[in-house]
Amino acid sequence: MDKVTFLGSGGGRIVVAHQLRSTAGFIINLGNKQIHVDPGPGALIRCSACKINPTRTNIIFVSHGHIDHVNDVNAIIDAMTLGGARGKKGALISTKEVIMGNRVRTPWINSFYKNLLESCFQVKAGDVVKSGNLEFTISGTKHDEPCVGFILSDGSARIGYTADTAYFAELGKQFKNVDLLILNVLRPGKDKWGTHLSSEDVLRIIKKATPELAIIQHFGAKMLKSDPVYEARWIQKETGIRTIAATDGLSIGLRKKD
Repeated sequence: MDKVTFLGSGGGRIVVAHQLRSTAGFIINLGNKQIHVDPGPGALIRCSACKINPTRTNIIFVSHGHIDHVNDVNAIIDAMTLGGARGKKGALISTKEVIMGNRVRTPWINSFYKNLLESCFQVKAGDVVKSGNLEFTISGTKHDEPCVGFILSDGSARIGYTADTAYFAELGKQFKNVDLLILNVLRPGKDKWGTHLSSEDVLRIIKKATPELAIIQHFGAKMLKSDPVYEARWIQKETGIRTIAATDGLSIGLRKKD
């Protein structure tokens, strides 16, 4: 079944530290591919809880090198390949900094596990990565760490993911007319934070992108206190676009277009 499953819906330091919401990322099942996006702390535990088989993962997408997005990437590669018992398998799509490290940070990907992958793509905004009938068009962000989102297409369904980003004028246009847009929304209402989206930012993005469905996730502590459900209702009322607040374990079926 084609679907998106949110292993977790939390993000940010306080939520990560106390696991107020899980920070394990989300799974896209599309055709015969299983994609794990941003496997943060608790990824394998949440796979088990959500009845997701991590050995069936084909692609891992890591948006950037913050712990709530990448912490468990090596564990997912180990599960995907059974520690190499199945030989090389699968692909990793991420930034150069996650894969190679930089002057102040070692690579997040252990060299042993990197060598278990069939392919490893270092990407930046504007790049296109193809895997079978899937195509990832890499979208840009404005964050305090090199970070990328994507538009994923299989020829019928189009899924957009903002990843972590501050608002900028071209952000909504990148995701024009996707079927599903997943947005990382750290803070409620007009409560601004320099490197993340607020609910008010989401209004402007959705009005430009006009997706069929928007799902907000990656909630910080202030967002949880305000209640993401009310934020989603406000966004839907203001935009006219169906908007859902993710919860841990939420699974949404994908409608395919002929």
